[in-house]
Amino acid sequence: MDSLFAREMGEVENAFLAAPFEADGWNAALRLLARRTRSTRAQLLGIGAEATLFNFMPDIDPAYQREFLEIEGWRPEVNWRVAVSARPLEILSEAHYDIARQHSGTDDYEEHIRCWDGVHGCQTALVEGEGFLVGLAALRSEDDGRTEQRDRKLFAAGATYALAAVRMQQAIAQRGAAMTVGAFDAIGVAAFLIDRHGAVAALSAAAEAIVGAGGALCLRRGRLGAARRDADALLQAGLARALDDVLAEGASAEGAMQQYWIGSPEEPEGGLLCELFRLPQREWDFGFEPRVLVVARRAADIPAMRTAPLRAALGLTAAEAEIALRLANGEARETIANGRGTSAQTLGTQIKSILRKSEVGREAELAALVNRLLR
Repeated sequence: MDSLFAREMGEVENAFLAAPFEADGWNAALRLLARRTRSTRAQLLGIGAEATLFNFMPDIDPAYQREFLEIEGWRPEVNWRVAVSARPLEILSEAHYDIARQHSGTDDYEEHIRCWDGVHGCQTALVEGEGFLVGLAALRSEDDGRTEQRDRKLFAAGATYALAAVRMQQAIAQRGAAMTVGAFDAIGVAAFLIDRHGAVAALSAAAEAIVGAGGALCLRRGRLGAARRDADALLQAGLARALDDVLAEGASAEGAMQQYWIGSPEEPEGGLLCELFRLPQREWDFGFEPRVLVVARRAADIPAMRTAPLRAALGLTAAEAEIALRLANGEARETIANGRGTSAQTLGTQIKSILRKSEVGREAELAALVNRLLR
């Protein structure tokens, strides 16, 4: 190994190993890899079963990203780079591309790569799992020409360090999730962190107690669900909306928080108000960061601010709003009276007032109204 190559490889190693810890670290590492492999640019690409998860290239015009999505460039039948397959860290280059082009690819993709200087180059898979792949590539224009052995050798070394950096980014994300649920533990809140695939990435101790109690919520194969079928359908639809990348990219904050009343099939007092919060995406999100926070609260634990919609819409007092929530939760009158330290007669008078203000005749109608307002 000549001294120049060793020095350049050392620079690439240092850049990638610093990438997860520096503000512009990934951009710097990809720029350096491109220079050292004499390429126009370097790319870090994440592909899911049905979509691009991320597509990072420093200094690329935003129009590139829009065009890549428009032509569905993550599909192997469209993009011959995706169609070629190999083991992780196995280097593929123009010789493999020539073969793949004969069986895959579209005219749209060919025009796309010529426009954005990506006709030649080399690539490798870094992380490969079920329905998920993270790949690294060096892209070269027609003027750059094909890669040479030295370029591919340095790219291979860089890929090893890039893999280590991706794993570090994953560890940081997991550590961040653990610290987040630790904060919820400190205040006794039942919190679930949901990853981009819909699986529970971490949960607080109070959340563990809820799903282990056989009540309103449960875990099925690592995913959060509701015990009742109708409630589960609502919860899954809400999680799907919160995880929707198109919605997440919208400029409006509408839909950033959703509320669902999840009743318990066996314990009337075991119902929960589930609040779904869509978490902001970081600039460098490899799919390891949690995407949705779910906070579950029993009626008695719901902060007063959460009763504001009831008080505003129905003209209830703070005490009446709490009672309405607990009735909607399915709690018996006796349980509510004992919990509030009042007599059954006093509670009955308050319930009559609530029904009158709400303009409903029965407690079941009130429960349905409260649930609609909370959502």
